[in-house]
Amino acid sequence: LRMFSISGSGAINVDLQTDAALQVDISDALSERDKVKFTVHTKSSLPNFKQNEFSVVRQHEEFIWLHDSFVENEDYAGYIIPPAPPRPDFDASREKLQKLGEGEGSMTKEEFTKMKQELEAYVDLITTFCCLCFF
Repeated sequence: LRMFSISGSGAINVDLQTDAALQVDISDALSERDKVKFTVHTKSSLPNFKQNEFSVVRQHEEFIWLHDSFVENEDYAGYIIPPAPPRPDFDASREKLQKLGEGEGSMTKEEFTKMKQELEAYVDLITTFCCLCFF
């Protein structure tokens, strides 16, 4: 895979077949009022990290913030930043999310799988490019 710089300063070759120095997966999603929180597990062999493995809880808005931070950072001007993961349609499922928050309902496996895949795909794209790994 090649990523080209729009500014014309060259290209970065990235081999997607090698072991990733930064691996991210999302293990679960929990509802809290009208928001869904995801548990994000990270494993890394990069020297910039204090720990090799850690977990954090993140909301969808934080993935949007990450995307916007790359787009707005002049150091990445000219690079093609992957699009932000799509927003879940909370308006269509507000009643369901309320029930989740009250412990009366649950997210279907299909809904969780779709949200998980979209977020993991976005994070995988971001972590694939070495120029973004050290943000």
